[in-house]
Amino acid sequence: MSAALLAGLLAILVSALLTPGVRRFARAIGAVDAPGGRRVHVEATPRLGGVAIVVAYLAAILSTLSLGQNHRFVVSRTALWTFLGAGLLIAAAGAFDDIRALGAKRKLFVQCIAASIAWFGGVRIESTIYVPGMGSLFVGTAFSYVATLVWIVAFINAINLIDGLDGLAGGVAFFAAVTNLVVALITGNGLAAILNAALGGAVLGFLFYNFNPATIFMGDTGSMFLGYALGTAALMSGRQKESTIVSLLVPVIALGVPFTDTLLATVRRVVARRSIFAADRKHLHHLLLDHGLTHRRAVLILYGCSLLLCAAALAAALGQSWQVGAAISGAVLTLIGITRFAGYFEVALLREQQRSNLLSPPADALRRALPSVVLTTEMAASSATVWAALERLLTTGHFAYAEYCPPGEQAAWKWEHTGRERREGKLTESTFPVRTFPGAAEGTLRFGCISDQSDLPPQVEILLQIVVDVIELALVRLNVDNPSSMVRAIAQNS
Repeated sequence: MSAALLAGLLAILVSALLTPGVRRFARAIGAVDAPGGRRVHVEATPRLGGVAIVVAYLAAILSTLSLGQNHRFVVSRTALWTFLGAGLLIAAAGAFDDIRALGAKRKLFVQCIAASIAWFGGVRIESTIYVPGMGSLFVGTAFSYVATLVWIVAFINAINLIDGLDGLAGGVAFFAAVTNLVVALITGNGLAAILNAALGGAVLGFLFYNFNPATIFMGDTGSMFLGYALGTAALMSGRQKESTIVSLLVPVIALGVPFTDTLLATVRRVVARRSIFAADRKHLHHLLLDHGLTHRRAVLILYGCSLLLCAAALAAALGQSWQVGAAISGAVLTLIGITRFAGYFEVALLREQQRSNLLSPPADALRRALPSVVLTTEMAASSATVWAALERLLTTGHFAYAEYCPPGEQAAWKWEHTGRERREGKLTESTFPVRTFPGAAEGTLRFGCISDQSDLPPQVEILLQIVVDVIELALVRLNVDNPSSMVRAIAQNS
């Protein structure tokens, strides 16, 4: 108890004193997070704050162990030094990424190397796992290695992905560390108590500067190291070393919020056929902000969910069999609630986006011009009148060019924006098939559209398809009413 208290106080002190210096250093070398894109902050903010967390954590552990009492709780010195060395490798990779982007795949490679080092040093899920009601199951060395690798990498990325709001990742990690500390103290696990006390203290000292409004971010240096420290510390000694199903579930339950967010992000990207490394703005904290919550309120809501899960983790670790079951059931219900919460927000945001797309300037301009095009083309006596009606629609200002190409020929009709000014936005090309008489080969009607989005909203695509259908019907009618022109066209295509 006294050693854990000392480690926690030292970590708080070192982290709180060191963070301002790290903040100045980050500004000096340009390790600054600019606002914009997926980022929700409005001012350029230094990152690299994780350096203070790492230094405070190591200083607290080494100072506490140097008191000469480490023989009481260190099961394996090799495992301890391997644990710290692999953690430094993770922190170094995170620092490099904060200064000069390392890339998601390279970070994953380093994470796997660090996890492998930890496993070879004895920090692992053991090859024999105790399952309540079934006894000890031998799963083999290969399973032990793969399970340990997945375990550590999952913890690292769970904290890394949740690090999107001021104080969010740090607060969630702090609650998990305190939960693990309580379990370690009650079960007499001295090493786990020191490790988690040091981690909680290092994070708490940093949160003085990182809570909203943050003056420094922990960056990947901090988020990756926190995930590593939480994941590997659970495998170090005492009850965790026994690799029981319940003891392995405790840290997972305590970090239920980031693990749920990671699972949702993975499923979302797989379903959308995107790379799982592709960043997006649909994490739990982003959805809360997009639904109108303030930055601080969103963080506090996720803090509350974390506290509920930490309470369930404590009940699972310390309760009797039925209490463990109740705790796990409560945690599952909480996670289901979070998932439903996220699903509700995603559906609501999708509806709002669809409504905004329907009322967007391009869609609204097409919707207003469409009746006039229909009336004009229905009464048109020549194809020139049809193309003139289309040109009037195109002058709404949301198109850069348009052209019609008969099958196998160059453009027979062209239109280009000739005004002095053109609307700003991304130029997107949309092509539609067109027949000018029954049974003819398809030509193409191509539009160069200007939009604020990378792709045209579906509503604009649908309205353009209606416009093309109206033009096609008018051209077919004119050719059917004038058989000689249709015969000439057939002869040309034959």
